[in-house]
Amino acid sequence: MLSSSFPSKDSKPYPTLYEFYTVIPHDFGFQKMSAFVIDTPYKLKSKLQMVEALGEIELATKLLSDDNETQEDPLDSHYNRLQCELTPIEIKSEEYSMIEKYMQNTHAKTHSDYTVEIVQIFRVYRPGESERFRKFSGAKNRMLLWHGSRLTNWTGILSQGLRIAPPEAPVTGYMFGKGVYFADMFSKSANYCCSSHVSTAGVLLLCEVALGEMAECLSANYNADQLPNGKLSTKGVGATAPDSSEIKALEDGVVVPLGKPKEQRGPKGTLQYNEYIVYNVDQIRMRYVIQVKFNFTR
Repeated sequence: MLSSSFPSKDSKPYPTLYEFYTVIPHDFGFQKMSAFVIDTPYKLKSKLQMVEALGEIELATKLLSDDNETQEDPLDSHYNRLQCELTPIEIKSEEYSMIEKYMQNTHAKTHSDYTVEIVQIFRVYRPGESERFRKFSGAKNRMLLWHGSRLTNWTGILSQGLRIAPPEAPVTGYMFGKGVYFADMFSKSANYCCSSHVSTAGVLLLCEVALGEMAECLSANYNADQLPNGKLSTKGVGATAPDSSEIKALEDGVVVPLGKPKEQRGPKGTLQYNEYIVYNVDQIRMRYVIQVKFNFTR
């Protein structure tokens, strides 16, 4: 809707800008319209995120709308429309203990303004996802990694899977290009739940991610999605990461980096913690959905 080239401060707002604010009303208060001109990549990304959130809310509303013609229980009806199987995990199971340890060990000290408690953990299965992932199931370097997102996105994520940013999103808004981002530090992903004192609920994913050979970056590279030959993903190298001597290898070969944080040797870049990015959603298989409650300490 908006041009990719931004107007100068002296130019008049585009007609499409008025159309945008007509379609999506804002509270302008007593401010001048010039204060609402979308003239930077940051402002454009912010508005795109807002539009995406509205789209997710619309999707959730359609999926969860009552169907008066069915006699099915509303809760069962809503669940079935997700087309995603969620199976609760027993608290005393090894799976639960592993995930709990992974969460507790990788809650960074720099994210000390909240603690998190598990409400429930579900094993997740999306029809078709395992089949698409199969061509990567034999790839080396498959890891169980965290992904967090705000509550408004979860109907879309569970029903459609994780998705990559649309073409109109400014590439400068994504540190390592447009892809799906993961972390090996729980609290780094938990921050993306955007929970607060008012809304303390949060949801995260643990996904099996086929990383293969990674292109490593010490600082931002907005074109990182243009992977070198032989590379399957990008790793933003952080100064602190889970202790590699404490990793857990699952029977199917997936690595769980659940060690306690440790300062890393080698060249230091701009990142505090690791980021892992894939640019093909077929490299992702959802394994667990974790429902949590945030307890803010300040």
